[in-house]
Amino acid sequence: MPQSTQSSQSAPSDGAPGSSRRGGLGAVLQEEEFSVAQAVGGRRGIAESVLPTLLFVVLFVVTRSVAVAAGGAVAVVVVLLVARIVQRQSPATVLGGLLGVALGAVLAIRSGEGSDFYWPGIVINAVTLALLLTTLALRRPLVGILVGLLDPRVQDWAQDPEARRVYSRATLLFVVLYAAKLGVQLPLLLTGQVAALGAAKIAMGLPAFAVIAYLVWLMHRGLLARREQT
Repeated sequence: MPQSTQSSQSAPSDGAPGSSRRGGLGAVLQEEEFSVAQAVGGRRGIAESVLPTLLFVVLFVVTRSVAVAAGGAVAVVVVLLVARIVQRQSPATVLGGLLGVALGAVLAIRSGEGSDFYWPGIVINAVTLALLLTTLALRRPLVGILVGLLDPRVQDWAQDPEARRVYSRATLLFVVLYAAKLGVQLPLLLTGQVAALGAAKIAMGLPAFAVIAYLVWLMHRGLLARREQT
């Protein structure tokens, strides 16, 4: 959950539940029908999320060279960034991805360990999990905060006990997701399982996010329906 508002943005694979006008959790919560494509940012969102990790894993397995794999991952993000700039779309999302990939590349090249490429994503997941738990402890669940900003129909959620319970449960779903990411990916990183770690990161990225987004959408729509009946 917590992984910004852009004119075109994909759902982050390693970050907090975000919002956007065309993609991500914030967009689908405002719709009457759930769209998986909208939740993950469409084909471009999938490409921007999956390609750097996928290319890193493929190049590393084929060449066994950390430098080649890391360089390829950085290069594909640069291409995606240039494509957004040429098409006059917001580059903010890809810039964030570029920073993460570039930092991972530097760490991996310096150590010579391909698994170090994934450290930035692991740290982001840990920070996200801590933020989610903090908002729950403060009785201001992050999903409620985001939805309250995006949907005027529930701006009063913090004063409504039922709404607060709904968005607390929704935030807990993201807690489970990010805890699972750390529980699976951190041991793989510490044992140097580069290919397995890449596969886990991809599988627990957009696919898992789409499932959680759908469940949160159902909870949000259910709350709205109950409000309309009262």
